[in-house]
Amino acid sequence: MKQLLEFLPLIIFVIVFQMSGTTLNVGSWEYTFDGIYSATIALILATILQVVSVKLVWGSVEKRLLGVAAAVIVFGGATVLLKDPVFIFWKPTVFNWVLAGVYVIWHVTRGKCFLQELLPDEIEMPNHAWTRVTVVSTCHFFTVGAVNLYVAYNFSMDTWVSFKLWSAVLFTILWAVIIGVIMAPFLKDDDSTDDNETTKTF
Repeated sequence: MKQLLEFLPLIIFVIVFQMSGTTLNVGSWEYTFDGIYSATIALILATILQVVSVKLVWGSVEKRLLGVAAAVIVFGGATVLLKDPVFIFWKPTVFNWVLAGVYVIWHVTRGKCFLQELLPDEIEMPNHAWTRVTVVSTCHFFTVGAVNLYVAYNFSMDTWVSFKLWSAVLFTILWAVIIGVIMAPFLKDDDSTDDNETTKTF
């Protein structure tokens, strides 16, 4: 549920962008949707609401989500205030490249995978497996950031907006599947160990 909620601001962003040129009338008040700028305002508001909702429902907010929110507010705010979409174009790239850097620096300085700090302690894998996770994650976040810039500067804004949503979903699924494949053998070993201990008890 929480993972699905993370994509909600992006969905709202795309919907509002598609409403460009549409005028909304509420009594004597009216508002005409202004393409990327209205979509960015909607993204900022939806992201803030997302953080508040997560805090109220689950009691805490992950640092990664706070990082996303901060990036959206800073880069989105700059786009709206300066009327320049280049800032919101760069937001996904900067955020993903920072994450890639965190994975590398964390592994080099602490000798552990950054994802290892976020997962339950019950998940135990040898160091070479965690190194693979670090490499895969670093390549994933760097690639997502690079592809985002390529699409932003070589295709229309309509294409980039659609890409922003679908790439977030597809790249995340692909990354999760690869990480799952790396972890699967060791999770099975844990299950087998638990079963053996249960058998011995009886």
